[in-house]
Amino acid sequence: MTAGAWAGADGTRDRWFRRATGPGAGQRVRLFCLPYAGGGAGVFHDWLRAGSDMGVEVFAVRLPGRERRLAERPFDDARLLAERLAAVLEPYLDRPYGIYGHSMGGVAGLALVHELARSPRSRQPLGLFVGASAPPGSLRPEARWSGSDAELVDWLRRTGGTPASVLARPGLVARVLPALRADLALAAGYRVRPSERLAVPIQGFAGAADPLVTAASMARWSAQTEAGFSLSRVPGGHFFLAESGRRVLGTVARSIQHLLDR
Repeated sequence: MTAGAWAGADGTRDRWFRRATGPGAGQRVRLFCLPYAGGGAGVFHDWLRAGSDMGVEVFAVRLPGRERRLAERPFDDARLLAERLAAVLEPYLDRPYGIYGHSMGGVAGLALVHELARSPRSRQPLGLFVGASAPPGSLRPEARWSGSDAELVDWLRRTGGTPASVLARPGLVARVLPALRADLALAAGYRVRPSERLAVPIQGFAGAADPLVTAASMARWSAQTEAGFSLSRVPGGHFFLAESGRRVLGTVARSIQHLLDR
């Protein structure tokens, strides 16, 4: 995929975000949230409602290739996605903010923070928050990712990386597979040079029952920053947002407030 293929394809900026309206808007700080592979902004539906109670305005990022952007080609390159997101986010960086990425979203979030750091005009995030996310370089592509739909679905079923409720709906699975393939390629293909270490802290969350990304694996995120890394284990598996979402959001909100006040 080339950068030119995306020129003028984004439409309006609001097309990129789902966020709270009314009492949920206008908080002191913002949190931009990137979903897991194949997921959409709806992953963070509960956070949109709960954020205002925790003093955070949540922006759930709407990526191409899913939900209302289903007809658009998804990004399969983290650097190209980061370049586009940095431009889209620019008008919304007038307040302190953090970035949360779940699974593939953690890698995309890391690429985004690096891209923002290269822009002297952009306000830098207070922190990067990653959940159930394998650090760059630890994910290896599998042949099934580029094989038939049946092979990919079989891989998803065996790894336990996709909710059974999704796999039980063939029509839904067929619609999300193109984005899923692109997201897996994005996460597996992103590399960071050893000299490229963030100047902002990273806080990780590992599902206690996650069969895909263990706490030991996530500990390697510490190599990505010079500003400190912390890791918490939370109840749930790879998709622990269903069980521990509000708990994680509360921790993120408190961390952002601490970073803002120090």
